[in-house]
Amino acid sequence: MSETVFRYTGRQRVVMWAWALLMAVWAGAVTVDAGRDLAAHRIGAAVPLWLVLGLIPTVLFVVLAGMSTGVTRIDAQGLRTRGMTGRRRVAWSEIESVHELAGRGRRGTITQIGVTRSDGKSFLLPIPYTSGVILEDPDFYDKLLLIRREWKKHTGAGGA
Repeated sequence: MSETVFRYTGRQRVVMWAWALLMAVWAGAVTVDAGRDLAAHRIGAAVPLWLVLGLIPTVLFVVLAGMSTGVTRIDAQGLRTRGMTGRRRVAWSEIESVHELAGRGRRGTITQIGVTRSDGKSFLLPIPYTSGVILEDPDFYDKLLLIRREWKKHTGAGGA
C-alpha cells in the first residue's frame, strides 16, 4: 500500500483560519489600546486588560493556526499523526482497536477516530473528524473504513 494522507477539508481549514484571524485582530486591537494606556501612564488599567483580553486571543490564535496543519498518514507500517498534541507513530501490530468516538462539543456533536494500543493507552487521531454543518467532513466514514481495513489487513484483526 502506498501512503494515504488525511488532512483537514478545505472548509475546515477556512473556518479555523477565519477564527484564528479574528483572534489575531482582536488581540492586536486590545494590545494597541493597552499601549495607549501605558503611554498615558495608566499602568493599572493597561496590564490586566491586555492580559485578559489580549493574551487569551493570542493563545487561541496559535492553537487554531496549528490545528489547521494537522495530518494523519497511513501506510504499510502503521499510522503517523501530527497535530496540536505532537507527533505519534504507531505500528499496525501495536494497535488493539480503531473506533469511532462521538462526543458533545460547544456547537453540537463532534466525531473523531480513536485508537487503542495494545498497552492500553488510547489517543484520538487529529484528522479525520467531523462536526456539525460548518466543520463536516462528508468523507469521514469512508476514511474511518479505510483506516480499519488497513489495520485489519496488516494484523488479521476482526477476522479481516
